[in-house]
Amino acid sequence: MQEHDERGRIDSRFARWIVAVALSVAWIFAVYLAYYTVHKPFTAQIVLSVTARIADLAIWMMLLLLAAAVGRRLLGRASQTPPLETLVFSVALGLGIISLGTFFLGTMGMLSRWLFWTLFLVLLAIHIRDMRAIVRTVRESWVWRPTSRLSFLLISFLCVTLLFALVAALTPPAEWDALVYHLTGPKMYVSEGRLLRVPDNFYLNFPALTEMLFTCAMLLKGDILAHLIHLTYGLLTVLAIYSFSRKYFKGLVPLLASVLFASIPTAVTIAAWAYVDLALSFYVFMAFFALMNWFDSPGRKRWLVLAGVLCGMAMSVKYTGVTALVVVCLLVLLRLLKERTRRPRYALAILALILIATAVASPWYLKSAAYTGNPIYPYLFGGRDWNQLRNEWLTSIGMRMSPLELLLLPWDITVLGTQGTQAFDATISPYFLAVLPLILFVSRDHRMLVPLGVFAVTTYVLWIAAGAAIHSTFILRTRILLPCFAPLSILTAHVVESLSQLDRKAFSSQRFILMALALGLSVNVISQGLSFVAHDPLPFIVGMESREGLLRRHLADGHYDALKYINSNLPSSARVLFFWEPRSYYCEDHCLPDVVFDHFSQLAAEYGDVDAIAAALQVEETSHILVNQRWLDLQTEKSPFTDEHRQLFIQFRDRYLEPVYVDPGLYELYELDYRPVHQNAGRFSPGDGWPPRGTTARRPPTATCPAGSSV
Repeated sequence: MQEHDERGRIDSRFARWIVAVALSVAWIFAVYLAYYTVHKPFTAQIVLSVTARIADLAIWMMLLLLAAAVGRRLLGRASQTPPLETLVFSVALGLGIISLGTFFLGTMGMLSRWLFWTLFLVLLAIHIRDMRAIVRTVRESWVWRPTSRLSFLLISFLCVTLLFALVAALTPPAEWDALVYHLTGPKMYVSEGRLLRVPDNFYLNFPALTEMLFTCAMLLKGDILAHLIHLTYGLLTVLAIYSFSRKYFKGLVPLLASVLFASIPTAVTIAAWAYVDLALSFYVFMAFFALMNWFDSPGRKRWLVLAGVLCGMAMSVKYTGVTALVVVCLLVLLRLLKERTRRPRYALAILALILIATAVASPWYLKSAAYTGNPIYPYLFGGRDWNQLRNEWLTSIGMRMSPLELLLLPWDITVLGTQGTQAFDATISPYFLAVLPLILFVSRDHRMLVPLGVFAVTTYVLWIAAGAAIHSTFILRTRILLPCFAPLSILTAHVVESLSQLDRKAFSSQRFILMALALGLSVNVISQGLSFVAHDPLPFIVGMESREGLLRRHLADGHYDALKYINSNLPSSARVLFFWEPRSYYCEDHCLPDVVFDHFSQLAAEYGDVDAIAAALQVEETSHILVNQRWLDLQTEKSPFTDEHRQLFIQFRDRYLEPVYVDPGLYELYELDYRPVHQNAGRFSPGDGWPPRGTTARRPPTATCPAGSSV
C-alpha cells in the first residue's frame, strides 16, 4: 500500500512536471510568435536578396574551382611547381578555355541557360576529384604565419581591401564601359541565344575573352556574377605577383609587391566592376612568368608553349594585349643576342611564340574580319560602317602633348591622375614615383631586374604608342597602363628591401621608407572606407534597398530614370534612337545607342536637310529620339559637332520632335512626328524614305521629371 502511494506521488509529480514544461514551451512559442508576427526581424525580400547573393558567391566559387580543375589537367601533374604557382596558372588556362567554349557555342546559336547549366553540372561531376585535390592542396599548403608586425599589417591591408572590393562587387552594374559594351554585348547575346553583329556598337567587334566569361556568368546567374569574374582577375594578379616574387626574391619583397599592386586605387575600384583591365594585367604578367620559368629550365618546352598560349589570351582580352607578345619576344631576342651559341633555338622560340599566340587569339580577330572586313576594327583602315567623320569623333577626345609633356607623364599620371575624370581617368599610388628612383642608390645585381625593367619600360612605351591617335594627339588612360604596374610593384618592393644597404646608426633609410609606406597605406584604407560608405552597398545586399533604388543612387545623372520611363511607357514596337548617349544596358526595348556620339552628325553630313533626315529615319522605322541634353550643352568649338549641325538639330527638333519626357538639363525623350514629311512628299523620291511607315505608336502623355527625382 505504501509503495502504491509512493508511486502515485511520483506519477503526480511527473505529470505536473510534464504540464509545466509543456505550458512553458507553449507560452514561449506563443509570445515569440505574437511578438515576431508584429515585429518581423526580416522580410521575404531580405531573405530572397541574401539568398541571391549567397548563390552568386557559391556559383562563383564553383566556376573558379572548375576553371582550376580544367587548367590543372592541361598544365599536367609533371609541372613540379609550387602549389600557389600551379593554382594561378591552372585558373588562367581554365578561364580561357571556358571563354573559348562559350564563344564557339555562341557562334552555333547555343547560348541557352538550360544548356549552360547542364554543361556546368556535368563538368563539375567530371572534375570532382580534381577539385577535391585542389581544395586539399590549398588547405594543406596555404599556411601563413606572421613573421613580424609589418607582415601582419600588410596582410591586414590585403584582407580589408579584398573585403571592400568583394562587397562592392555584389551590387548591380552602374559603370560607363559596362553599360556601353562590356555587359551590353553579353546581354544581347543571351537574349538572342547566339553571337551577332551589332552595327551600332563598334566595341562589340573587339576581342572578347572576358566578355564571353561575362556571357557565361549571365547565363548561369546574372550580371553580379560578371563583377565577381573581374574581381577574380584582380585577386589572381595579386597572387601571381606574390608567387613570382617568392620564387625569385626574398625577404619582404613577395608580400610588399602584392600590397603595392593592391594599393592602386583604380585597380581596387574597377575590380568590382564588369571591366577587363585586370584580366589583361593578369594574362600579360602570366605570359612573362611562364617565359621566366622557361629561361630557368629551357629543356621543358611546355613553359614556352604556355607563354605563347597566355600571350594569345592577353591578345584575346584587348588589342593592347599584344604587349604581352612584344615583351616576351623582346626578352627572348635579348637572350639571343647574349647567348650566341644558342641563337637558332631562341630564333625558333620567337617564331613559336608568335605562331601559338596568333593561333590562340585568332577566333576573335577572324570574327571581327568576318563582321567588319577588318581584324582590328576600326583601327588603321576602318571597315564596314566606318567613315572619316566617325574617326574624327573617336579621336576628338585626344590631347596634344609636347615632347616635354611626354617626359613629365609619370609625374602627371601620379599627381594629377584622378579616377572618373578627364585627368587620365585613373588614380594610382604615389609609392612607385616616390620609391623607384631610389634604385639608383642600391645594388642592381639581381638577375630579375633587367627582365622586369624591360617588361615595365616596353609596356609603358607601347601604352604611349597605342595612345597616339593622329599626329601629336594622344588618348592616354592610365587604366590601360595597369599591366605595367605588376613589374613595377616587384621592382619597388625590391628597392625597399635593398634600402637596408644604406642604413646607418644615425638614420635608417629603409625604416623611413617603410614608415612612409605605412602612412600611405593607412590613408589608403581610410579612403577606401569613405568610398565604401558613399557607395553604401549593404542595404541592397541584405534586401533593404531594391535594385532600382540602388541604380537611381548610382546613376544620378538621370540616365536610369530616362530608360525606366522608356521601358515602362513605350510599346515594345518602339524603336528609340539615342543622340549623344552610348549607354543602353538598362533599356529593355529596341534602343540604338550613340556609341561614338556621332548619330546626328552622320545624318547631317549625309542628308544636310531636316526633311531628308526625317525621311531617312522613317525608313529605319525610328519612333522616338532620346537626347542627352547635358552632353549637348557641354560641346565646345573644338568638338566635331559644329554650329551648323547644332542649328540643324534645333530645326529638326522644332519641326519633327514632340516631347514626351523631360528631365531638365539631363534627358529629353521625343516622339517623331512624320506629318511634315508627308506635307513635303513631292520633294523626295522613293529612295529618300518612302513609303512611310504604316502605323505609328500611340504617344504617351508628356512627363516632366525634375533633376534628381524619380519618375
